[in-house]
Amino acid sequence: MAEVLVVVEAGVKKVTLEMLTLARSLGSPSAVVFGEVSDQLAEYGAEKVYVAAGEDIEGYLVAPKATVLASLVREKQPAAVLLASTQEGKEIAARLAVKLDNGLLTDAVAVDADGTATQAIFAGTVIVTSKVTRGLPIITLRPNSVAPSPAPATPAIEQLSVAIPEADKLTKVVERVAEKKGSRPELTEASIVVAGGRGVGNADNFKLVEELADLLGGA
Repeated sequence: MAEVLVVVEAGVKKVTLEMLTLARSLGSPSAVVFGEVSDQLAEYGAEKVYVAAGEDIEGYLVAPKATVLASLVREKQPAAVLLASTQEGKEIAARLAVKLDNGLLTDAVAVDADGTATQAIFAGTVIVTSKVTRGLPIITLRPNSVAPSPAPATPAIEQLSVAIPEADKLTKVVERVAEKKGSRPELTEASIVVAGGRGVGNADNFKLVEELADLLGGA
């Protein structure tokens, strides 16, 4: 079976596990990691893990990642490339599509074996199916679209070495600040979201919304 490249979100977010689960229905899942390798990739079925790390990757924004990914796609000729529908994921996907002169589909909620993507548009009121007509399927998956399911594998790990051009180094990362996290899941990762509005009466009563979210294990 042809490889399906899954671009791993930093920290291996839930959407990465969703993409690995989905990739198994499209081909042989291969994870592309920009940084450290997590054991969860093997747990959720990654048969190969491609690793690109170092200052040329981590010291700049997304341009070097798109260059590495484009080089890998040209070499491996995968059946599809899956990325998360996050701010970074969609920017990498867009840059990759330009580099490969390829079609791109964003915010998919499902992908068929033939590469046809299902998308929910207009706030979920309309469902459409779309397919890339030029190149291979490059698709970003909306978080919470697929139930992640484990499928343990023993992946082969391959270190990638790609020359990063100076044009990709125009925006340098000068500082990283870790966001403080509470016990609740991130909004984009949560299966349950509890929202409150004017009905709570005042800001002090919003604690009722927070208490309900905690009881439900939601955001």
